[in-house]
Amino acid sequence: MGLTKPFAFMGSTADSGIGYGNPPYDQDLVAYYDFGDSVEGSWTGSATLTGGDTITDLSGNGFNSSLNAGSQTWTYETGTGKGVIATTSKAGGYFYMDAMTGSFTSFDANTFEFVGNIPIALTNDNLIFRFDQNNVSSGYSRMESNVQQYPSTPPKRIGLDVRTAQINQVNVGTINQDTGTGFFHLVYTAGQGETSKIYYQGSLLGESAGTMSATDTFEWLSGTTNAWFGTSNYTGGTFPAEIGVFRMYNSAMPASSVTDNYNFYSPQF
Repeated sequence: MGLTKPFAFMGSTADSGIGYGNPPYDQDLVAYYDFGDSVEGSWTGSATLTGGDTITDLSGNGFNSSLNAGSQTWTYETGTGKGVIATTSKAGGYFYMDAMTGSFTSFDANTFEFVGNIPIALTNDNLIFRFDQNNVSSGYSRMESNVQQYPSTPPKRIGLDVRTAQINQVNVGTINQDTGTGFFHLVYTAGQGETSKIYYQGSLLGESAGTMSATDTFEWLSGTTNAWFGTSNYTGGTFPAEIGVFRMYNSAMPASSVTDNYNFYSPQF
């Protein structure tokens, strides 16, 4: 299903987009947040975010997110890239997206794309997103990534768990990767007839051994889906870094487009 961004969200930058702008792969958007513009972007408030604050979905589909701040401090920083939301502590904070409704409840593919900066090297377990639909009558869809950066054991690595509504697992597992500090671009894809994939800094990092069934789907249903990014309610797993862009698609972004988007975003940080 192709989605077109409404003209109302084009603002004064109709051709290039808001903030960091529209990347080369800009189709099938479900939701996206861009923090590179403090006037027209997803956050236009003060320098400090508090629990209950709303960040705006710029796709036009209305999937805004609310901040559950936990016990940690969240800030808006204009000195990184064109602007980022940031936290440097781990105390259970996360952004909670409104549950999918209507035509957005059943997908044959998903892509999650994150763009940002890591100012201080991550340690231990860092959960960057979890979409988890647990309803025995309608399925058990799940996509989740842990950026695990333990000091010794296990090794520094990035993982992706994928489970369809039909309770079939197409996990990538964990792939060794030190995320260090500085700019990062992470993309996660899964779809019918394809392997699940992790892309890091524009290149394929790892993929699942098997492919997703041609008849399986992801179900993100209102009232039963935990749609979290920036972490989950797992206190020890907050992603303490800076996020400039988060984009969710209902298609599996191809490898060449991942590279194109990486090359689009990386010079802006």
